[in-house]
Formats: sequence, structure tokens, C-alpha cells
Amino acid sequence: MRTRVFAACAAAGLLFAAACRKKQPEQVPQPKAAEPAQAAAPAEKPPATAAGNYLRGQVDQIAKAKAAKELYEKTEKSNLDSLDLNKAGGN
Repeated sequence: MRTRVFAACAAAGLLFAAACRKKQPEQVPQPKAAEPAQAAAPAEKPPATAAGNYLRGQVDQIAKAKAAKELYEKTEKSNLDSLDLNKAGGN
């Protein structure tokens, strides 16, 4: 009985040791060097900055918000006018 328990513990220890051993690093292929003409092309065009993109996006959102505000106010005015019993017209 003791020998079976000892054998089972030894087998578990060997499996644990095999699972925890250091793995070999993966071989990642490195890209080849770009030709000089291709390497110079991105340098001609300035990269877009995150701050500039953020500001352009905010300006666009502000314009949309102003248009939505005008539409809301126009709709509210027409809704209030339709409730006014002193004004003739409509339904």
C-alpha cells in the first residue's frame, strides 16, 4: 500500500516538474528591411496627432449638438403653440 502511494506521489511530482519547466521562446519572424524609397515615404507626411484628432472630433460634435438644440427648441415651440387655445389653426 505504501509503495503505491509513494509511486503515485512520485509520478505526480514528475508530471508537475515537467509542466513547470521553462519553455523555449517562440521564434517570431522578423520583417525584412524596407527599401529606402518605402522608408522615406512616411517621413514626408506628418503623422496625425491624437490631440488634433480629438479637437476635430469635438468641433464636429459641438456642431451636431447645436443643430439638435435648435431642432428641439423649434419642436418645443410648435408643441406649445398647438396647446394654446387662443391660436386658431392646426387640427
